[in-house]
Amino acid sequence: MRTAILCFSAPGERTARKLALTTDETVVRVAPGSLSKTVSKLWGESDALVFLSSLGIAVRASAPHLRDKAEDPAVIVVTEDGGMILPVTGCHLGGGRDLAELLAKRLGAEVLLTTSSDRAGLTAPDLLASRRNWTLLGRDSLPSVNRRLLEQGSLLWWSDIPDSFPPLPDEYSRTDFRDAAAVIISPHRFSQAPGQVRLIPRCIAAGMGCRKGIPPETLRTVLFRALEEQDLLPESLAEIRTIPEKQDEPGLRALAAELGVPLCCVDRETLLSLGSDFTPSAASRHFGLPGAAEPCAASAGTLLGPRISQDGATAALALLSRHAGGKLSILGTGPGNGDYLTLQGRRVLEEADAVIGYRLYVELLPPEWLEGKTVESYVMGEEEKRVDRAIFLAEQGNKVVLLSGGDPVLFGLAGLALRKARGRVPAEPVPGITAAQAAGIMVGAPYVNGLVLLSLSDYLQPWENVRRALEGAALSGLTAALYNPVKRGLGEKLAEVRTIFSSRGYSVACLVRDAGRPGASVLRIPLSELDAGRVDMRTLILLPGSSVEQEGNVLLDRRGYRTERADREGCRKT
Repeated sequence: MRTAILCFSAPGERTARKLALTTDETVVRVAPGSLSKTVSKLWGESDALVFLSSLGIAVRASAPHLRDKAEDPAVIVVTEDGGMILPVTGCHLGGGRDLAELLAKRLGAEVLLTTSSDRAGLTAPDLLASRRNWTLLGRDSLPSVNRRLLEQGSLLWWSDIPDSFPPLPDEYSRTDFRDAAAVIISPHRFSQAPGQVRLIPRCIAAGMGCRKGIPPETLRTVLFRALEEQDLLPESLAEIRTIPEKQDEPGLRALAAELGVPLCCVDRETLLSLGSDFTPSAASRHFGLPGAAEPCAASAGTLLGPRISQDGATAALALLSRHAGGKLSILGTGPGNGDYLTLQGRRVLEEADAVIGYRLYVELLPPEWLEGKTVESYVMGEEEKRVDRAIFLAEQGNKVVLLSGGDPVLFGLAGLALRKARGRVPAEPVPGITAAQAAGIMVGAPYVNGLVLLSLSDYLQPWENVRRALEGAALSGLTAALYNPVKRGLGEKLAEVRTIFSSRGYSVACLVRDAGRPGASVLRIPLSELDAGRVDMRTLILLPGSSVEQEGNVLLDRRGYRTERADREGCRKT
């Protein structure tokens, strides 16, 4: 959400800086006399405008630009001292109410809600639509429907695809009679009755293929024809899928961007596993695949019919077997507490519905960051179990964060999670600070020339592979960081470490325990004294490389800068 945070004074700017935690959140210091011009510029560029000011200033600045609550950016007022937050406009369809609550958590502030359904703890249909990225139709009926929600405390809903979206809030009760419902949830084309509002869930996947160079206008025509033949509304589209050979096709990328949906690549292994009961196509002849449009759609759920083909483009549709909107983020939490979490990591945690992780990683995060979320903790050895659980929750339409200590790509869960999630839910790793980075700054600057990162664990790979990697690291002369000194055969493993590295001139070992956590410590010993009695799984072993020197109490790696060379020559002359 692109958010502009407007401030007018030094105290206001200090509060604004506390709010701006991501690259999508920009602090704007408004110069005297420039408010009108500033708001005019930001209005069309932002999803939300946050005023560090009085309510009157925000109202007067925003009023000339207000046109439509579904299109206007949300407007929020925050007092300069950060004590009170007031969502003003765009509270539901604009996402202002949820943004206000997110900002309040960052400041420890109170949110003043003025919408009746919000104050009653009820989820109005327009708020539900905003949270799930569904389209709302029948806005003329929204006031009467919301009034019914307030007076009765509940609403009846009807759907022709009731199993294709996550459960609704408790105040929504299902009915089998469409005419009796206040809320209709369907992707299909039909008119709702007076007094009803319509929610269109994103539950349709489109498989598409095309010849090279087909323009987006042609692709759009074929896609919309496919939707019309199935009596589906364009707003129900959740994603476009294609084969690997077409994932970089400019027309497909442009169409996905225009429609605001992801373009997903379905890998060959998944496509081939679907069999060959599809309409023969050019993909069969040229790429050895069962097809393009139909198998790509079928990989997402239930195929709704044969492909549509026109002017070198094809499209087929499927009803998603998973709930749309779900996403898996494999988050590197860093080596310690929240101090080592990146801004991107903080953002995905804020947006998460569920957090899954090894118990220690969960406990190291500030508890207030996990409030209001489903949190599940697991013990060591249950890595596959927590990955499977995280993917399952994402398939139910949740935004799920799977915690991985340090960086998820380094000895973490990213590889396993991405492999298991492939073709099931969107998944992405979120990088984190590694234990080696935290350990490095504790001892000085020991790897300016480079760093070799290795794991001593032989639980998932043979020790012979680990030993060969150790030999290569020692041959490099670079600083080495050795992770995961597991108990099994630790004495023998460390003996090999001593032999391999000492033969290449290494002489010192730094044992960094609990890097990045309270009580972190460093023990610097001769490499010859490295043994199992000094090391456990909370220890990172740093072996300084050949260009690292001790200066006072710190280790410094010489890069070869002119002053460093002169320094060294001066030392030699004296």
